[in-house]
Amino acid sequence: MGLQNKTKFDAFNRTDHVYHVVHDNPLQASILMPKKLDQSNKKLPVIVFWHGGGFVVGYRLYEPWWSDWLIEFALSNNAMIITADYRLMPEAAGADILDDMEAFWNWLSDILPSIAESWSAQPDLNRILCVGQSSGGCMAVQSALLRPHKIKAIVSMYAPLHRSLPHFTIPQPRIIMGAPPSPPRQAEIKIRSYMKSMSPKAVRTTGDPADMWELLRCILQQGWLPRLIDAKPDARLDIYAMMEQTNVLPPIWFIHGEQDSVVPLTCSTAFVEKMGTVLPRVPVLFSKKAGEHAFEASLTMKEAWITEGCEFLMSFW
Repeated sequence: MGLQNKTKFDAFNRTDHVYHVVHDNPLQASILMPKKLDQSNKKLPVIVFWHGGGFVVGYRLYEPWWSDWLIEFALSNNAMIITADYRLMPEAAGADILDDMEAFWNWLSDILPSIAESWSAQPDLNRILCVGQSSGGCMAVQSALLRPHKIKAIVSMYAPLHRSLPHFTIPQPRIIMGAPPSPPRQAEIKIRSYMKSMSPKAVRTTGDPADMWELLRCILQQGWLPRLIDAKPDARLDIYAMMEQTNVLPPIWFIHGEQDSVVPLTCSTAFVEKMGTVLPRVPVLFSKKAGEHAFEASLTMKEAWITEGCEFLMSFW
């Protein structure tokens, strides 16, 4: 195979499965199983991965956003990776996304075991690590809040866990990932034009960042993100209230860049502080590092702080 054809997933066998159907639209999950497995490994630990993209763009196997260290970590532990698409905004609301997330977990626990019976190795659903990048980090945390006894540990990377910040709610010109979005008036027109063009009951589960990045940047600049998430009121969307109500979370490794222009560092620091008050006994590792949004995607386990984080996860997973 030529180098130009290599992918981050070359070391895995991939199968795709429909885990949920919405308005006749199938929602898919992919299972990545290491090709090189010890024959004695009949039960594989599981990494559930939620992709990022501001709940607006991305999809489950969008390679540029997959962290090199995470692939390396999965292979070094003979882990099965399971990653799912979900409905995206603005066609969907935050409540719809959480419905998809719950449908995924139901499928994982109730349907997947029978599918996997004929496989050479089965998923060990008593050893689940839940990982999410950016908006996917919110889904990783919310997964644990809704299924607190199913997940052994979480990795939350630069997640917008505090979306009531002025950064998200107040429209203002800004620089996002090194460049400004469209001027405010044009940005507002772009958002409203897109929403007017949507068909009733439209379902979209993928969005190529190359095509839709400008729409997402406009949504962030114009303060639309919280409005779109909360378009359908739902108590599950209040992560802080859910934390207090559930009163349990698994150990969490937080990763956040100090110069993040998409999701401010405060989103993670505020959540960690709240955990310290509500759940002081839950183990937490907080890796604050110099860098922009998604700064760690090209890093490997050779980085000392990533090695530390992986050792932290192995203590509980």
